[in-house]
Amino acid sequence: MNSIQFVQAIGACACSDSWRSMCSRDQAIAFSFSNLDVKAACLSSSIRLPKARSSRPSPICNTIAPCREPLRTEESTSAVPAAAMKLSFLLVCDAFNSMTQRTFLKLQENGHQVIVHEWKDGDTMIATVDCFEPDVILCPFLTKRIPEAIYNGTVPCLVIHPGIEGDRGMSSIDWALQESQEEWGVTILQAEEEMDAGPIWATKNFRISRDFGESPTKSSLYRIDCVDAAMKCLDEVLHNLKYDIAPRPLDYTNPCVRGSLRPRMMQADRRLDWNLPADELAEIIRASDSQPGTQSVIAGEKYLLFGAHVERNPPKLHPGSAPMDLLGQRDGAVLIRCGEGTTLWITHLKKTVKSIKLPAVMVLPTSLLETLPRIGDPEMEIPMRSWPQTFQEIFYWTQNGVTYLWFDFYNGAMNTDQCRRLAQALDHIDQVCDSQVLVLMGGINYFSNGIHLNTIEAATDSAQETWENINAIDDVVLRILNCNKRVTVSAFLGSAGAGGVMAAIAADIVWAHGNVVLHPSYKAMELYGSEYWTYSLPKRVGFKIAGQFVNSTDPVSASQAKKVGLIDDILSASSVGFVESVIERAEKLARGRQCDLKIAEKKKQLPLLQGQLQQHRHDELVQMKKCFASDDYNRKRQEFVLKMAGTMPCQVDLMPVKAQGAMLKRTDVLISR
Repeated sequence: MNSIQFVQAIGACACSDSWRSMCSRDQAIAFSFSNLDVKAACLSSSIRLPKARSSRPSPICNTIAPCREPLRTEESTSAVPAAAMKLSFLLVCDAFNSMTQRTFLKLQENGHQVIVHEWKDGDTMIATVDCFEPDVILCPFLTKRIPEAIYNGTVPCLVIHPGIEGDRGMSSIDWALQESQEEWGVTILQAEEEMDAGPIWATKNFRISRDFGESPTKSSLYRIDCVDAAMKCLDEVLHNLKYDIAPRPLDYTNPCVRGSLRPRMMQADRRLDWNLPADELAEIIRASDSQPGTQSVIAGEKYLLFGAHVERNPPKLHPGSAPMDLLGQRDGAVLIRCGEGTTLWITHLKKTVKSIKLPAVMVLPTSLLETLPRIGDPEMEIPMRSWPQTFQEIFYWTQNGVTYLWFDFYNGAMNTDQCRRLAQALDHIDQVCDSQVLVLMGGINYFSNGIHLNTIEAATDSAQETWENINAIDDVVLRILNCNKRVTVSAFLGSAGAGGVMAAIAADIVWAHGNVVLHPSYKAMELYGSEYWTYSLPKRVGFKIAGQFVNSTDPVSASQAKKVGLIDDILSASSVGFVESVIERAEKLARGRQCDLKIAEKKKQLPLLQGQLQQHRHDELVQMKKCFASDDYNRKRQEFVLKMAGTMPCQVDLMPVKAQGAMLKRTDVLISR
């Protein structure tokens, strides 16, 4: 299998001979720079569990960059035949975001060699290219100007642009959504002096629509539709590279080229007129969500607004109210009156560009909130295949012996209150539903990303809030593990990370579509992790793979996850049609004899496991409590929440190997899935 070495530390790179050689997951590369001459040395370490690594640190970054390679299993083989063409790619990006992750995984699974370089400056990029000598430079997510020495060099430098052919500028998706475009696209083009004006390698368009839910936000359209289209473009690029097919020039005289150069969208372009109906205001806000937000005035103060949901069943309006007035609050959001008698929920606010994005009620003054009435909760059950007519994070469908529980939290983060409400929803379903199967749907954009780091960072006592948040999500997972009336299924419509993955795999069965990306690790935040992962993860993938997951920050594709048993099946190629596939498969499961047998087995086995589950939770929380007080966790959390430039993550301070092994081996007696 090809070696995948991931260069994330600023300025780090290895000589071309070294990076083409095989290296284990826990090897490290130490770097020394002198007049941009790069020397590299690979330092071996243990494959399975972390050990101290010797290093020769770089004067530029003083950090060690870990090698990344595809997840290894006993049966692992290259995704392409050995005789097929294999290229070396240098991915240059602002951050390892969703586009970069999918690009990394796609190239990796096609057998290509991949290095990821997070941008520092132009000189460092030039040095990295000179050092690695890649066949192709690819920029999946880069907002910086590429040096002339790169785009005029001998190595092709390609840029993934989230716009239709001919579209140019920094606010492509913003303009597309605000102007209610019915179709948008992605273009892979060659870098040139004039930004986004280079020859076209590939372009793919898509309809701006959703099978379920409200119209997409900027971040949702990018993360789902644009990334999916970009991967189709990448297929075409790989084909063209293989057969030496040159890109074609951008030709604005071609009537099929609809794009044009657009200016950066400013706050003046996003201005909200609260006399407009709620639907129009929601579209403006969604075109700026999740960055940079839409600035407006609430109760005399300026805020950046996020999370717009139109209230389709507006409450009786106060006779003295006017557009822009606050009318009420629910579950952290506030309801605002708009024009034509309509109302709009706003779920999140920021006071300034650099402040933390939080639920609206955590940002607005307490004195103001005390005057706002609490608007009652809507019915939790809604008609099959429908979507809430109000702001509602938790709801469910029921049909033909199956209950589908949705928990659509903003950016997939679950704070303490949200976890407690989700636990209450599970209790409600347990009491009132007579279904044989419970499907955990998560949300459209994310299944779950675990605990809510923003609310933790904003808390007066971050350690205490982390403790309460992790216990609240553990309570949710315990209900999933202890569900003995139904077969439980997790369905990854959206991607998931950290505790969100571990919560999902607590279910009896896990399904996904082919474009899902998972992060089954807490390492990025220097946390040991909870959510009963020491029970569920080794049970699914075994001790060795579990150790690889939790000691890595690598993304895992759906196909990789299925290969090692992290998920059970891939029901569709993409999110399109996935929900219908879930419904079809879940109803078939509910009708089958195996469903009854599984429920009977759970009723017999689960009472015997309570002591073991309690011990798993205790052991995890002992380790987590140590993490809460650590400088590493607090620093990593702050870097993430405040969007600060961080350094490479160190190894998580895990339990001693002997103690960890003893704990993991308790899974030997657990019920088989």
